Amino acid sequence: MGKNGPIDVIVMNSHGVGQVCYVHRLPRRGETMEAWDWHVEEDGGKGATVSVAMGRLGVSVGYIGKVGYDPWGDMGDEWMSAAGVDTTYMYRDHSVSTGTGLIMIDDDGLNTIVDGDSACKALTHEEVHDAIEAMKEAKVFVTGFGMPYKIALDGAKIAKEEFGMTTLCNASPLPSEPMGDLSYLDFLVVNDVEARVLCGLPEDSDEEWEKICRQIVADHGCHGVIMTCGDEGSAILDGDEFFTVAATPVKAIYTIGAGDGYLAAVAANLAWGKTLQEACEWASKYAAFKVTREGTMTTRPGEGYPFMPEVEEFMAGLE
Repeated sequence: MGKNGPIDVIVMNSHGVGQVCYVHRLPRRGETMEAWDWHVEEDGGKGATVSVAMGRLGVSVGYIGKVGYDPWGDMGDEWMSAAGVDTTYMYRDHSVSTGTGLIMIDDDGLNTIVDGDSACKALTHEEVHDAIEAMKEAKVFVTGFGMPYKIALDGAKIAKEEFGMTTLCNASPLPSEPMGDLSYLDFLVVNDVEARVLCGLPEDSDEEWEKICRQIVADHGCHGVIMTCGDEGSAILDGDEFFTVAATPVKAIYTIGAGDGYLAAVAANLAWGKTLQEACEWASKYAAFKVTREGTMTTRPGEGYPFMPEVEEFMAGLE
């Protein structure tokens, strides 16, 4: 039970912030140089973004993660709470710092990224179990590898085997080690490039989507696969049933966060009792709307993950 009532969806993944600055050129070793327009991006890592996207759709979401006692942790709490997300189990820990990255962009538009660790590396099995048990009424559990993958999978296993939740795992970035038996996962969520890597195929392989999805299930034991394919739509294997969902054609202006938005929309619809096909069709339209808007977490008018009235207006215009 969340502090505001029953939880419908649990999200367990990273929160972190990105700091961006501009430089004329990338620094040399040992050099101190000028940078300008240094700012924190309103983008909080996969756990925070999925949670905020769902919260703005009116879903009762409970977040599980770990952050430090620092301004970046405060930001995550503020961003999620403003969207209605329950952050009771956003654990604070003096021994870690909230994950942050530094992005330096030069005059040619090239960038260098220094990415910090996820503070979720300090999450314990007991903390994860206690949080899931406290929100055991949830129907859907969403996790991913923005945090250490073994901790993410441990959470999914608890959610499925002890509490019967529908489990979704966004396997991004892919771990360097084998993931082992994933029979407790209902759906492994990957993009088409990640899916090919999992199958040992070259990134430009033209292997049929259905064969790729079926190989992933055969290799990992999960119930199904949700594979996003950019502007080509998505491909879904649900047990023995395979289907595709066409992309909604729009003029994309900002694609960052589209995959997280798609995942959030799928989970939201499953919590609302929709079938997986209905959920993916709705999510495809939602993601199309998202890429027409700048930003992710921002609440500036016409930007960021949209609120439900805006989504309904967009979808009504498609009919």
